Amino acid sequence: MNQPAAIWSMNRIVFDKDINLTQNVILTQGASALIATIDRIEQLHNFIKSSPLTNAAINRGIAPILSDICAQAGIAATILFHKGSKGRLESEFAYLLRVQRIQYVEKFCTEQNFSPKILTNRDVRNSLTHIDERLADILTKDSNIGWFIDTAINSQDEFVAPKDITIKFCRCYVISENKIMHLDQELDLEKLKQECISLLAIIFGIEIK
Repeated sequence: MNQPAAIWSMNRIVFDKDINLTQNVILTQGASALIATIDRIEQLHNFIKSSPLTNAAINRGIAPILSDICAQAGIAATILFHKGSKGRLESEFAYLLRVQRIQYVEKFCTEQNFSPKILTNRDVRNSLTHIDERLADILTKDSNIGWFIDTAINSQDEFVAPKDITIKFCRCYVISENKIMHLDQELDLEKLKQECISLLAIIFGIEIK
């Protein structure tokens, strides 16, 4: 099996001799996604604190932050926990590495008696990573649905929709619950943050205070 001649990166390379260099590099991308998820959650909270409104939050950074939280969490879930069958465009070798990588991650979690609940949830991962494939069908499925998209509001019932319109959410942050409501999924940001912190410590030896 060929390996890279060298790796230059600002990221921390795992260099675990139990796995090859390619796996080390891929796992490091997972670590970066975990760190990015934590950072984006903290940035979102800072945006909310600085907003002058009480029933919603306004800041042009909120929409991209919500999008990026979902994207980074989806990347981390895919790299570290994606157990699905071989993808249509996935090579046999890439699939084999993925299976080995998931087993490697699960071994560390088992040894530390840690059971991730959010990043291992396939429905959550799919709703985060395949949003571009789903939006067209979801938004046009029912004309009686009104959508909150990439917004931050104080509570789910903060605004009353006109008669006969049902409210649904896509990457909408509910401040009072500290959750992102995303299609039919709820993403508890405190639990997600703590899960990312635990995984960084258990798998990569990175301590986040």
